[in-house]
Amino acid sequence: MDREETLSKSFKRIGKEYGYDSVEAEFAAFKEFKVRWQRSYRWAEFKVSDYLMDAPAEVVDDLAATLFSKITCSGRKNGSTAMRDWVTNPAFAKYKQPVYLRRSRNLKRTHVGENHDLRESHARLVGAGLLTDDPQLHLSWAKESLSKKSAFCSVLMKVVGISPVFDDADVPEFVVDYLVYTQCVRVAAAKETFGDYDGHDFRPLEKRYPRWEEAEGWLDRLCMYR
Repeated sequence: MDREETLSKSFKRIGKEYGYDSVEAEFAAFKEFKVRWQRSYRWAEFKVSDYLMDAPAEVVDDLAATLFSKITCSGRKNGSTAMRDWVTNPAFAKYKQPVYLRRSRNLKRTHVGENHDLRESHARLVGAGLLTDDPQLHLSWAKESLSKKSAFCSVLMKVVGISPVFDDADVPEFVVDYLVYTQCVRVAAAKETFGDYDGHDFRPLEKRYPRWEEAEGWLDRLCMYR
């Protein structure tokens, strides 16, 4: 049985348990790790990130059950330990990160800028005891401005991107360090935030950065936000 068929059978079987008579599911090459769906009363169609194409059967089953529970408001929310552990395991980022980078067209895929080196920022943060070194972490400048957004990260893929607006000789090192720090603490909290990332409050961690108020002042001055 191929992966596509396994996915389809899993979603059909679990969908039936939730009262859905017609269920279709297929893999899609999304840049981000996500699922899209359409549904009606007893019909549902899912497009599942192909990052899950090699996931064990129990992980696929768990995803299906979590999604059906969510769309039927049955109470289940964040999936099981198996699902969380599989996508936050270092092996997941190791094998999926190269695919994510190929799909990320706005990343330069280099930490070296014209005026600032993101790896040097990370090394300073590790040296100060604010971060733990992670050899899988990929730091990169974005090719183009992220509109008003200063930085972003893919928590599961361990990728951090910084707006080129900050690769400027007039921008102090501590501001770039702060942006790297805010994104790295999000990546480090992958297991803790899985399934409820948007609801997690990172402000207490961000305020551990000694010059966070000054750095936030620079973001305000440049009309940027995190």
